[in-house]
Amino acid sequence: MISVSRIFAGVALLCFTSAALAQEPPPAGAPVAAPAAASKAPEPSPSATADAGAAKVEKKEKAQDAIPESVLAMLGSSTGAKRKSPFAISVVLEQVLGIGTFVSDSFARNPYYGYSLVLRPRYYFTDKLFAELQFGISGELTTSNQTSTTYKRQVMPSDLSLTLKYSNAAKIPVINVTFAPFIRLAAPTSYESRYRNLYLSSAAGFNLGGMYGGHFIIDYMFRFNKNWNKTAQPTISGGQIALSRVRGAEDIGGGEVINGDDNNTSFSVYNALTGSFIINEQWSITLQLAIQNSWTYLSIPKDQFASPYAKAGRGQRDKTFGVIDVSYQPWEHFGFSLGLSSAQPAKTADNKSVRFPFFDFSSEGNNYTQIYFDVFMTY
Repeated sequence: MISVSRIFAGVALLCFTSAALAQEPPPAGAPVAAPAAASKAPEPSPSATADAGAAKVEKKEKAQDAIPESVLAMLGSSTGAKRKSPFAISVVLEQVLGIGTFVSDSFARNPYYGYSLVLRPRYYFTDKLFAELQFGISGELTTSNQTSTTYKRQVMPSDLSLTLKYSNAAKIPVINVTFAPFIRLAAPTSYESRYRNLYLSSAAGFNLGGMYGGHFIIDYMFRFNKNWNKTAQPTISGGQIALSRVRGAEDIGGGEVINGDDNNTSFSVYNALTGSFIINEQWSITLQLAIQNSWTYLSIPKDQFASPYAKAGRGQRDKTFGVIDVSYQPWEHFGFSLGLSSAQPAKTADNKSVRFPFFDFSSEGNNYTQIYFDVFMTY
């Protein structure tokens, strides 16, 4: 993307039309059936009624099973259909290329190529209620920046999370929207969480969504997250190089020093809207837009040292997420996804304008926008 802002022009619109099937009229001269008798038609037998009901259930389950696994993974959901085994697993191997790799300015260029491997085993208590563990590792193969907690090309573990979700717990009539609540706990197994002295992360939320016309899926997700940290700011051990005053505000004892560059997040609210078009059983296109509002533990006063543009009060961070995904699943348990993913601050660095959520046009070298290629396996 030499001059990246010229490359990404927009999202193409796909128009699909459906043809109506009309019953062929009988040929000329064919005998016409006599009108039905005026008497009341006989009631269907109980067995016929049961067969019709079973056919409707089977048709509904087939429609649910037609949702590609890549879409279900993005929604964190399941079909709710009957399963052969209570155990399931999803494995995703992702390759990522940052747009900073293609910046024309050699001083702003920041090549980035990374990978991640995510495991998501599940256990179904019922067809709709399941528990899911999620854990992953990631790393950067290019020359990454070394920090106080990492070194170059280090393999980074994620937090270990446990989610309990009830898919299709209730249904809103008329508009055909299902309600799926969930709760989640996460243990601080990542280096970042340990750096921030996180004890535990907890979350609760729900999904509202439905399928329309047999091809379109619309889903809204809300999640509230609460972090439980030992300190309001991240700390580093005294054995590392750090500037602090003996018994000063930076020295919290135990050989640890507060790193005040970035305050810890106390709680956050996450809203996401996802739309998917199921072209057929193999191909699908998904767009997802999300925003996360986070608040820190600390409230910053407005004093003589503050910037004239600063606001007093609890620290707040706003972040947007945009995903454009095309998935191809040629086999029942195996498929591929190619997409564009952006995770960036909601506003530009000067805080004057809102960033385009699906692509970073203002600071490409930060690699907020990435091109990814996934190979996923589900069972």
